[in-house]
Amino acid sequence: MSVNPLAVDLAWSEGQVRRWGLVPPEEAVRVEGYLGLTYYRKEEPVAFWAHPSVARYPLTALRHLAGLAEMRLLLEAPPDPRVWRVSPKPRHPVEEPDGVWLTSEGPVALEYDAGAYARARVKAKGEAFARRFVGQVWGAPVPERVAYLRRFLPEGTRVLLAPWA
Repeated sequence: MSVNPLAVDLAWSEGQVRRWGLVPPEEAVRVEGYLGLTYYRKEEPVAFWAHPSVARYPLTALRHLAGLAEMRLLLEAPPDPRVWRVSPKPRHPVEEPDGVWLTSEGPVALEYDAGAYARARVKAKGEAFARRFVGQVWGAPVPERVAYLRRFLPEGTRVLLAPWA
C-alpha cells in the first residue's frame, strides 16, 4: 500500500520538510501566517504544507497536526493509515485522543499539547486514555511543556519532545 505520508499526517511545517527530507505531494497546499511555537509564545512567520482536506483549518490546528506528524517521525511509525490514524478535528472530548497508533500490543492513544491544556484537562485525558488504551504517547514542542505534562500524566506515559516548527 503506497500512501503519500502527507495523506496520513495531514500537515507538515516548512521546518519539518527540511529537517526530515519530506516531499510535499503535488496536491499539497502551502499555508502561511503568524503563529507561536506554543500557545503562549510570541507569534512568528510560519509556513505549512497541508493536505487539501485541512488547508482551510486555523493555523493552530495545522500546528497540532504537524506536532502529531513529528511524533510519528520520532517514533518511526510508518505513514500507513492501518497503523497511524490522526483525527483532523480541531477539538476532542476528554476521552478522545488526537490519534491512535495501532501497535502489535494494541492501540496506543496519541495526544499533542502545544501548551493550551490546563492541569485538570491533562489529568482527565491521561486517566481516560489509561482506561481505554494499552498505552499513551504525548508530544509537546518545548522541554518546559514536556516536564509539565510528565508531572500530571499517569506513570508510564511516554512524553516526547516533538517540536513541530
